[in-house]
Amino acid sequence: MKNNYTFIAIFIFGILHHAFGRQSLEIHFLSQEIVVHDTTDTETSDTTKELSKLDRISAKMEKFIKYSPLPMVSYSSETNWLFGLTKINAFRMGTKDQNDVSIQPSQITGFLYMTLNKQYKGLVTSDLIFGKNKYKSYTQIIFIDFPNYYFGVGDYTELADECLVETENLSIEQSFSYNIIKQWYAGIKYFYNNYYKVDSVPNSEPCHFDIADLEKNKGLQSGLGIKINRETRDNRFNAKKGSYIYFEYMNFGSWIGSEFDYNSYVLDLRKYITPLKWLTIAGQFYTEAKYGNVPIQSLALMGGDNRMRGIYIGRFRDKTMIEGQVELRFPIYWIFGATVFSGLGEVAPELGKLSLSGTKWTYGAGLRINMNEATRSNIRLDIGFFEGQPLYFFTFLEAF
Repeated sequence: MKNNYTFIAIFIFGILHHAFGRQSLEIHFLSQEIVVHDTTDTETSDTTKELSKLDRISAKMEKFIKYSPLPMVSYSSETNWLFGLTKINAFRMGTKDQNDVSIQPSQITGFLYMTLNKQYKGLVTSDLIFGKNKYKSYTQIIFIDFPNYYFGVGDYTELADECLVETENLSIEQSFSYNIIKQWYAGIKYFYNNYYKVDSVPNSEPCHFDIADLEKNKGLQSGLGIKINRETRDNRFNAKKGSYIYFEYMNFGSWIGSEFDYNSYVLDLRKYITPLKWLTIAGQFYTEAKYGNVPIQSLALMGGDNRMRGIYIGRFRDKTMIEGQVELRFPIYWIFGATVFSGLGEVAPELGKLSLSGTKWTYGAGLRINMNEATRSNIRLDIGFFEGQPLYFFTFLEAF
C-alpha cells in the first residue's frame, strides 16, 4: 500500500565517509582483524588502541553532525521520490561544561523535504530549558503541502477504505513554562493552525465516507491554554531514571480568532528505571480527549513515530484516545544501542465508549546511534509492526 523505503545503510555510510574520509574508514574496518597473542598485556594494549580509535571516530562524527545537515532520500507511493535535509543540535544552555548533568539538555531541530510530485514539508523546532532549569520554552513552526492517507473516523477502519488527502497548512506552536516549586512547572501555550486546503488528491481514489465534503475541515484553528508538568528525569531526551508528568488544557474559540470551537485535554505519564547497568525500562501512559467541533485532521491520531509505532499515523482517529507502551533499551557496542518495544491503544468518540475489544497492539525493535555523548542524544531507526505489517521510522531522540 504505502511502500516506504529509506536508504539508511547508504545514509550512515555517507556520514562516516564525509566525516572521516576513506582512509579512516578502511583503517577502522581493518582494525577488527585482531591477531591473538599469548600475552595478556598485548591483548589489553590492542583493545585499548582500538577503543581509542573508536573514540576519535565518535568525536569526529559528533562534530560532523553538529555543523552539517544530513541528507534524506526515500520513496513512497503517495509522494514518489522524496529528497531533503535534516539538522539537529543538542546542547546545554548556561554552562560551558556540556557534560554537566545538573543542567537539562536543549535542542533545535529543522528539516525541509521536497518530492517529485511537487509536495513539500518544512519544520523548525526549538525546545529550550535555561536559567539553571528554571525556564522552558518550546517553539514549533511547520509549513506543509503534503498528502496523507485517510481511513475515516473510528476504531474499526479498514485498509481498503484508504483515500489520499492533501493538506496545506501553516502551524505555529509557542509555550513557556516556569519552575514554580521543586520539580513542578506551570505555563501557557498558544497554538495556531491554519488549513488552507483539505481535499482529496486529484486522480486518486475518491474518499467514500460520510464526511465526503472534506473542505469543510479547512480554516483557522486558534487556541490558548495551560500546561503543568513535573520533571524528575535525569535526562529529558534519553532518561535512565526518574519520571515525567504532563497535563495540558487548550480552548479553541472565536474569542481568539478560531473558526472551530472545541476543548482539548492531554495527560502524559512516563517512568524510567535501570535495574541493571546495561538495561533501562521505560514506560508511558498517554490519553487525549477533545470536545466540540473538531476538524478531522485535528482529532486524536493513533500511530506515528513516537507512540503505537507500527500504525500509520491517523489510521485510527477519534475525539478520545488512550495508549500505553513499554520499551527496553540496552547498549550493543561503541556508539550503537538497541531497543524492543510494545504498545496498546484505542480510540473512541468519548471516554465511556472505550472497550477492550477495540484495543490495538503494536510491537517492534530499533537501532540507536549515539550522536552526542554529552547530552545522550541518539539517531533513531525503528521498525514497528501492526497486524504483521511493518512500518519504518528514521528520526532523532527517543520516542518518549
